[in-house]
Amino acid sequence: MLKELAKSVARLPLFVGLQQYMAGRVERRFATMRPAEVFGEIYRRKMWGSTPQSDFCSGQGSHYQSIVDPYLVSVRRFLSDFAHAPNAVDLGCGDFRVGSHLRSCCNDFIATDVVAALIERNRRLYEQLDVSFRCVDIVSDDLPAGDVAFLRQVAQHLSNAQIAKIIPKLYKYRWVIVSEHLPIGADFVANVDKPTGSGVRVPSGSGVVLTAPPFNLKALESRVLCSVTLSEMSGVVQSIAYRLIP
Repeated sequence: MLKELAKSVARLPLFVGLQQYMAGRVERRFATMRPAEVFGEIYRRKMWGSTPQSDFCSGQGSHYQSIVDPYLVSVRRFLSDFAHAPNAVDLGCGDFRVGSHLRSCCNDFIATDVVAALIERNRRLYEQLDVSFRCVDIVSDDLPAGDVAFLRQVAQHLSNAQIAKIIPKLYKYRWVIVSEHLPIGADFVANVDKPTGSGVRVPSGSGVVLTAPPFNLKALESRVLCSVTLSEMSGVVQSIAYRLIP
């Protein structure tokens, strides 16, 4: 009964509005900060949660098996179709809990993140996996070369201006596998702008769609690899593989 009551309260417009206001208030503090500072602060304040085993947690998208398992199954299947194991680049690897399970499907593997302390932690924790961990700001830095890039629930935390700077750099990859948190339903408005931060666009009825304006990513082919429904209110996490125009 209490669980149902909590669900009912969570659907109230006033409650949803308060959530959006509080999230926006926090993220407005980040407006003058560089991405490294923003995401370093998010991890320091554990805004994406915490685990007893680690001082870094990249949130439910990396730790909820209901999200992670379908992603891993579908991406492994996709990678297995390559004639030779591809060179992979993880753009915004976070705590690498997900990326670590894709390592065996790839040849060379480069994992990047903007938080230097997180990269150092990953080097120690995953030393045995032969992964090149690099501190890279994907908004302002050049991206490492590879055949396939993973951009998993990263763009959703960035502003439109930052995402726009990333788009031209993606064309160096044959394939980009993009995962985004989206509202349920086909009538949502794509790419409503937001400040950089821990939150996503779903509470505003929006989500990042890289092939839609103003980003207009040009792909020769796209394949929906998996789509995981969280709940009617929480939306869906969708992963799409884009074969890009060289």
